[in-house]
Amino acid sequence: MPKKLTISNFTDPMMGLSYESEPFFRKLETHFQRRVTLKFIMSGLVRNVYDFVDPNDLLMGRELALDRYNARLAKIYEDEEYISGMPIKMKGLQLFSTEHTSSIPLNLAYKAAQIVDISKADLFLYNLRYATIVECRPTTRFDEILAVVKRTLIDVDAFVTCYNDGRAQAALDKDFQFRQTLGLRTLPAYLFEYDGRNTLAKGVLNYDDFCQVIEQLTNNEMVEIPPVVSLESVRELVNLHPLISPIEIKYALNLASLGEVKELIKPLLSSGEISIHDVPNGWFIRRVSADSLC
Repeated sequence: MPKKLTISNFTDPMMGLSYESEPFFRKLETHFQRRVTLKFIMSGLVRNVYDFVDPNDLLMGRELALDRYNARLAKIYEDEEYISGMPIKMKGLQLFSTEHTSSIPLNLAYKAAQIVDISKADLFLYNLRYATIVECRPTTRFDEILAVVKRTLIDVDAFVTCYNDGRAQAALDKDFQFRQTLGLRTLPAYLFEYDGRNTLAKGVLNYDDFCQVIEQLTNNEMVEIPPVVSLESVRELVNLHPLISPIEIKYALNLASLGEVKELIKPLLSSGEISIHDVPNGWFIRRVSADSLC
């Protein structure tokens, strides 16, 4: 059996930098013949929002301080759109409030999803990021998290039980300990592991950065092979990722433009296998047979 490479991505469901990296992840999937396994390690980006607000704003009241912080955070998100072009909408962002002061609930939610239904956990994470960054939902609120649970067709009762009974917290503590063991102070970060060897990379990596690390770590034992561009290759991507941006497909199949993506997906649109959903600054593709997942 071919040796596989594992990449552990230290992140947070609210991270725009990780959302913008999705096209690079899709390209890793398709160019390395499914030999790359991506794991998400929850790392608690905003454990207490008051650590990030302007102290001078805080003197004038918590609500004012949080309103101004949300506005600054929205600008940070928007400035990250250049990384891959994945659409970002942050108008009216209210991710944090006096009642919701941490991104820890999002981290706990992912761990609960992993425990309850591992096969849907990464789709849940993608849907959670979509709700946060594309739909601009206040996903630090538990009712918003549950809406994403329902979208992903995860058993709601089982999820709520796991979220609250200590299992999700215990799993999250292990992720935090993993990050602490590696001495990581900034996010995102990536731990590459192959054949008993490993290396750590910090910060935002584009696809070429990933390839460089893979070449060095594997001594060129793993090489990229561009996939065949076909209707079936698009269908496979959509089956694996029921909610996907055309930008991800463009990267995954080495297409030159989004116009090429539109041409390639026409038969799937005609057959009713997929639908297109416009969003501010872009559009997404949904697998129709799995609309309720997304």
